[in-house]
Amino acid sequence: MVVTIPKERVDMADIHGKPVRRVKVSKQRQISIPRDFYDALDLDDEAIVEYTGKEIVIRPAVFEDVDFSEDILKDLVKQGYSGDELIEEFSRIKSKIPKAMDYMKREAMEQPIVAESLDDYLDALEDGEENE
Repeated sequence: MVVTIPKERVDMADIHGKPVRRVKVSKQRQISIPRDFYDALDLDDEAIVEYTGKEIVIRPAVFEDVDFSEDILKDLVKQGYSGDELIEEFSRIKSKIPKAMDYMKREAMEQPIVAESLDDYLDALEDGEENE
């Protein structure tokens, strides 16, 4: 579920059938999320905030517990590992996953923010692939 706070001022209770609330923005740039929105999103102590160029979108911060164990084991067995050697190699690879995930997260956060429409962005990507 996505809560969107329009950039322009809104005095209506609903826009296009979606609930809308006017909220104050403090001098510290803080807003209070209306209780019904907060409850509906099942928010906790973190949220994802995205600026689209026209709106601020607030989403629940969902953390997945990603476990690659089965994939790692299948790959190692395919490579011929077994017994103690399999366990040792599995442990070595699995211990590197948190660092790899942190790297991927940092890399993703360094990507430029898309300011144009999704269609324009995808068209630009396709144009770039054609030039390669």
